[in-house]
Amino acid sequence: MTRPLPIRDEDIAAYRRDGAAVLRGVLDADALALIEAGCEEAWATRGTRHSLVRDTEGRGETLVEQYPAQHCPGFAALIASGVPGQIAGRVMGTPSAQLVLDQVFYKTPGRIVPTPWHQDTPFLRVRGFDLVRVWLCCDPSPADLTVEVVRGSHRWNVVFNTRTEAQSELTSELGGTLSHDNIGDGYLPLVPDVARYRDSYDVIGFDVSPGDALVFHGNILHAARGREDWPHPRRAFASLWGGPALRYHRPEGKAFPAPGDAGDIPDDAPIGSHEDAFPVGWRADAAQTIPA
Repeated sequence: MTRPLPIRDEDIAAYRRDGAAVLRGVLDADALALIEAGCEEAWATRGTRHSLVRDTEGRGETLVEQYPAQHCPGFAALIASGVPGQIAGRVMGTPSAQLVLDQVFYKTPGRIVPTPWHQDTPFLRVRGFDLVRVWLCCDPSPADLTVEVVRGSHRWNVVFNTRTEAQSELTSELGGTLSHDNIGDGYLPLVPDVARYRDSYDVIGFDVSPGDALVFHGNILHAARGREDWPHPRRAFASLWGGPALRYHRPEGKAFPAPGDAGDIPDDAPIGSHEDAFPVGWRADAAQTIPA
C-alpha cells in the first residue's frame, strides 16, 4: 500500500487550470535513489527502443528511450512503489491511474540540446482528457532547461501532428527497430512554430529540484530549451498515465505500443477495461499498486 503523498490542493488546481504544475518535495530519498539508479541503468544498458539525439555538429548527446522500466530495475521498482501512479491519479482526480508510457531523458554535461515544441498525444495509442505526464528528475533543473508549456493549450481540443512547422536543428540516431517514418495520423494539423513566435504564446516554465514532481497534461504543447555549457547531466524519468475513461486509439500510422499485451483492443474502447495492456499503478479506493 502506498502512503499518501504531500500533494497540495492548490497545486492540483494549478495543474487543472494551466495544464502544468510543480509538486514540491513529494519524493523521499528512496524514490530519488530509484530514479538515479534507473537513469544510470538506462545509460549503461540501452534497450531496443532508444535514440541518441545531438545537434547538427554532433554535440549535446541525449539518450531518449521508451519503456526503460521494462529492463531497468530502478525504474521498475519506482513504478511498483505506486508513487508515480498516485501522483497521476490525484492530479487527474480519477479513481485509478493506468500506465500509458514511460521514458528516460539523459542529457549529458556540456552542450544541452533543446527539445522541440510538440504534443505527446499524436505519438500515443490513446485519446481523451484524463492523461498526465509525471516528470521526475534526479538533478537540479532550472527553468531554462526544464520542460516548459503553452499555458492552457491542454484545453484547445486539438490533436496536432507529429510533424511541426519549425525546422529542426537536431539529428537523431535510432537504435533497434525505431523509425521516424509514418508516425500517427497524417491528416492532423502541424505543430505551430512556438519558438519562432514565442511572444504570441503564454509560455510558462519551472525550476525543478530533486524531490519535486513536475506534472503536465498529456495534450499540452511543451518543449525544453538548451544551453551551451552545463556542468552536470540533466537526467529525468517521465511516465504518462491515464484514467480509466481514456480511450484506445488506432492511428493510421505507427505509434508507441501499449506497455502491456494489447491483444485486439477495439478502437475507442476505455482503457479501464484493458488493464493487461495498460497496467494499474494506483487505485484511490484501496491505494493498490502494481505488484513488485
